[in-house]
Amino acid sequence: MPPLSSPTAEWCCYQRNKRYVLTGKSSTGLPLQFAHLRASILSRRHIQIIFRGQNHIAFASMMTGLGWNRVENFSLHNRRWGLLADFVTLLLSFSLTYSLLTLLSSHVPFPFDGAIYYRTYAILLLAGVVALFVFAEYPTRRMTTSWYEMKLALRINLILVVTFAVFSFLVKLESFSRLFIGTYFFVNMLLAVGSRLFIRLVLGIRRKAGWDVKTRLIVGCGEAAINYSTRVEQQPHVGIRILGYVADRRETICMPYLGEVEDLRAVLGRNQVDGVVIALPMTDSRIEVVLDECDLHGTPVELMLDNLSTKLVHSRIVSGMGLPRITLSRASHSPEALVLKRLTDVILSGTALFLLSPLFLILSLGIKLDDGGPVMFSQTRVGQFGKPFQIHKFRSMRVDAERIREQLLHLNEMSGPVFKISDDPRVTRIGRWLRKLSLDELPQLYDVFVGNMSLVGPRPPLPTEVEQYDVQHRRRLSVKPGMTCLWQISGRNEIDFQHWMELDLAYIDNWSLGEDLRILMRTIPAVLKGRGAS
Repeated sequence: MPPLSSPTAEWCCYQRNKRYVLTGKSSTGLPLQFAHLRASILSRRHIQIIFRGQNHIAFASMMTGLGWNRVENFSLHNRRWGLLADFVTLLLSFSLTYSLLTLLSSHVPFPFDGAIYYRTYAILLLAGVVALFVFAEYPTRRMTTSWYEMKLALRINLILVVTFAVFSFLVKLESFSRLFIGTYFFVNMLLAVGSRLFIRLVLGIRRKAGWDVKTRLIVGCGEAAINYSTRVEQQPHVGIRILGYVADRRETICMPYLGEVEDLRAVLGRNQVDGVVIALPMTDSRIEVVLDECDLHGTPVELMLDNLSTKLVHSRIVSGMGLPRITLSRASHSPEALVLKRLTDVILSGTALFLLSPLFLILSLGIKLDDGGPVMFSQTRVGQFGKPFQIHKFRSMRVDAERIREQLLHLNEMSGPVFKISDDPRVTRIGRWLRKLSLDELPQLYDVFVGNMSLVGPRPPLPTEVEQYDVQHRRRLSVKPGMTCLWQISGRNEIDFQHWMELDLAYIDNWSLGEDLRILMRTIPAVLKGRGAS
């Protein structure tokens, strides 16, 4: 999987309630999120927009000079026209939905001139206006992707439906057609996406022809500068023209050399520059000088990301004890996503425990009748942040399995600290069948339900295994352990320990709810095939 600083990543930054949010997607399609940046902490410079294609942050001065006003006015221009287009879509969607259902069904959803018609129309329109004015976002299309706009349209439509439900409850709207509301959602979604994509297409064609072209001045001449200029050449529909670059020395690159970094003030003074792109390492002390010069000229600034700045992607700003500071994290789990993941775990594990309770009873009887020993087996495992917890399984081994484990270490077939034997002599008759179908793991649904585990996550290790971990392996303890993960659907015991760790770390770095769902769906056939089970 490509690193976070891959040139194929996509980023977008937008303003919400005077806080600046940077979100993005890596080339694997997995979401990333930047910390919220408060103006009070970042002083004069704030994130305003992120260029699509090559990773870099774009800053805009908070001064009242020409540069900030130009960016701010452009954003207001986008919002006004975007709100108008979406409002027209709201009106058209209602009429189109009513006509569509009338044609497809034998009866109308409700009388055209009846009270239900007008009440539904009014509440939908009110819900749409609230959703648009409070939650709608209209970032600069020059700097965002089509897919990002589609996500924005989907989100605003979901908010519209929820807002309609709340308003309907408050005014006690009765007898409205649920089929109509559901159809309206899809029609409005299609129209909203269609209008946004059409506008994007028209703007791209016009910019490619030379209309609304913005100029950029690059500071630096390294790989980041070359990547930026290459992307601009490959995507003429973005509407960016590079004036040249300033650097300590002239390089053999396909851009005009306009002078040294110290000449930036003069270069800005004699050229019409719509934005400056800083392609210097984050540790370069001259970045502050460049930012100050751009402040003086009111010129927006874009700051290319390097290996150091990408570590801020999952950071957040805290100000406890009166000391503003940034906390860094490699995990891509935002607080909102963690809540949703936990909610998913509770619902799915609780439902599975209820539906599988007859199977639990049958398996318990089989284990008891097999050798008369206890049905359940509990063991201390290491959970998130190294916290120990008791994991539960259906007992599939002899009662004294842990005691004789030391005698079998020489038969271990796995590399690293993990102990696995394909034909383990400690496994009971029914236990061999349980392990083949992974039925012995089902009681861990309880561990998921109470919060010690998650449905998807790295498998919880033994304390003795953790003691033998290399430093880079301990990061797998930064998230909750799970019942299944990439290792389970990739062959389990057929892959070595190092590859197993790499899969777990890749899951942590690129986590998303969609990825969890994909792993859960692939776990079912993997379990039925019994590949790599022992």
